[in-house]
Amino acid sequence: MTDPCIYEVIAEAKKFRLKLDLSKKANIRFITQDFPVMSCKLSSLLFTYHALKKWPSIVIYGVSGIASNHDGDDVISHYWLECQEIAIDLTADQYNIIEEKNLNKEIILSRPFNPVSTGSIGSMQNYNLFKISYRDTYICGLPELAEDFLDDLYASYEALEGVALFT
Repeated sequence: MTDPCIYEVIAEAKKFRLKLDLSKKANIRFITQDFPVMSCKLSSLLFTYHALKKWPSIVIYGVSGIASNHDGDDVISHYWLECQEIAIDLTADQYNIIEEKNLNKEIILSRPFNPVSTGSIGSMQNYNLFKISYRDTYICGLPELAEDFLDDLYASYEALEGVALFT
């Protein structure tokens, strides 16, 4: 199996986000009723599992970023993915919903955010809005994740797989 081109990964991310939007949140452990708010890491991990299942030879990086709020406290966190030369943010639009008092001026001025934001690694707006705090590396089988967490991830993915897309 050959590695996907960047455009295939982006198209797959957009289809996956649509499934997240259309899903009955109560049926999926990792997705809350407030989706996309506070869902960035778990949504990213679900997509990572999906992408590695589809393209087992690729490597995906999870990026954790942090930003300061109006008071200067580093309490605004976010998580997105890097694959090949592209950054993919499956829940950027949560910053359209979160109240301004909980954000900072830079994030507020960057509104509106698309549901799925993509761009070259380093040049997507996330890299200006958030300081990178760490990167995770994901490969096929997700050996870096705990077994009980993987059980919940698989169950969430299976529930999400039942969501039909009408596109």
